[in-house]
Amino acid sequence: MSASKRILLAHNERIARQTLARDLTQKGYDVRATEGFDPLWRWVRAGEGDLVLIDVDITDPARNGFELLKQIREAYPHIPVLVLSAENTVLTSLLSARFGAFDYFPKPFSFEQLAASIGRALPVGEVPKVKTSTKTDLPLVGTSDVMQTVYRLIAQATQSNLPVLITGETGTGKSLVAKMLHEYSNNAEGNCTIVNFPLDGRDFSQELEKCTAYPKGGTLILDEISAATAEQQAYLISFLSRLDAQSATLRIVSTTRQNLGGEGIDAPLSHQLLYRLNTIPMHLPPLREREGDVIELAQTFLAKVSKNTKTLSRQAENSLTGRAWPGNVRELQNTIERASLMAKTDRVCPEDIEWTTDKVPQGDADSAVEDAISRALAIYFGRQEGRPLAPDLYPQILGSLERPLLRQIMGMAAGNQLKAARMLGINRNTLHKKLVHYRLLP
Repeated sequence: MSASKRILLAHNERIARQTLARDLTQKGYDVRATEGFDPLWRWVRAGEGDLVLIDVDITDPARNGFELLKQIREAYPHIPVLVLSAENTVLTSLLSARFGAFDYFPKPFSFEQLAASIGRALPVGEVPKVKTSTKTDLPLVGTSDVMQTVYRLIAQATQSNLPVLITGETGTGKSLVAKMLHEYSNNAEGNCTIVNFPLDGRDFSQELEKCTAYPKGGTLILDEISAATAEQQAYLISFLSRLDAQSATLRIVSTTRQNLGGEGIDAPLSHQLLYRLNTIPMHLPPLREREGDVIELAQTFLAKVSKNTKTLSRQAENSLTGRAWPGNVRELQNTIERASLMAKTDRVCPEDIEWTTDKVPQGDADSAVEDAISRALAIYFGRQEGRPLAPDLYPQILGSLERPLLRQIMGMAAGNQLKAARMLGINRNTLHKKLVHYRLLP
């Protein structure tokens, strides 16, 4: 590591700033740190840095962090900029990518991951500049780890014109993400055509042919593509081949709630079409896997529908977190809108919440749980590849399943251990021991 690599750091918290500067110095970098944007901008203009690290949460009456990011990238495109922020939203991730940040780290972040990103950024130099967007009212809400991964992938996907295939259960927000990929991409000035399957074959061909007339490219969204007939799939393959031959800039974004990994006659899409549509795969997690997001989403929906006049009681929050939400975010939104209407005071209570009578068939629910566990195990063993497995693997895996199960049931029982034990079909003393073991008691 060359000591001549200079990092300019602006961070709003003194202890965090000093710690980060110290750790980067120990990595061999020459670090200058400040709490404000003005000194940072002066150092950049004086040519005193090889890389800039900006905390966009800094309060500055003259400019915000993203304005400074844009200013640096336009004036000094050879200097990579990394963004830090406590606002762990899709907007922060999108703006970071939109204004040319090399990488974005939501707080709290792993220093080793940050250091690795700095190591990749320093030799890179210029990052292509892209157009900005003024949109701030984004539909995606949630700060869970799984959604941070989604936000980062969305931001990366907006920087290219490659086909995207969005998968996820009903109500997870696939259509919203598809529209965002258009609105925040370089194709935003073109038309956005949405084709909803299933539909009439004649209408399908007409919609596709209209897209080729767009002078500014645009986006074609194929909603629930797995419902396309064999004839429509064949026509779409031919259409995409013609686009390739014409070097067209039309972007293809597809969505589906089905598993497209089937084989033979059970496969909803031909392999030839799937390979063309699935260049950038993007999976939206179900709400039950988004730990901590239910209340944030519920508060957002309630503030919007009540125009900031109502709040959730603690008991209502417990009721909401204890539900599996088979209909995902859409079901939660409908539930909150009904509860706001039913609430007679400015506090929404459990008795105001009317659960939907639509239930997922038990077979589908069991399959969803099994699929989620299978995906988690696949990720776990994929990360362990080449490493020896833990000697206590079996109890370790069971514990990883048992802890969230107990947390979920206790939420559904509003903290009542006797009720929770009955729901689980176990003795209350057994439940209490497990709650103590997993440190789930208040």
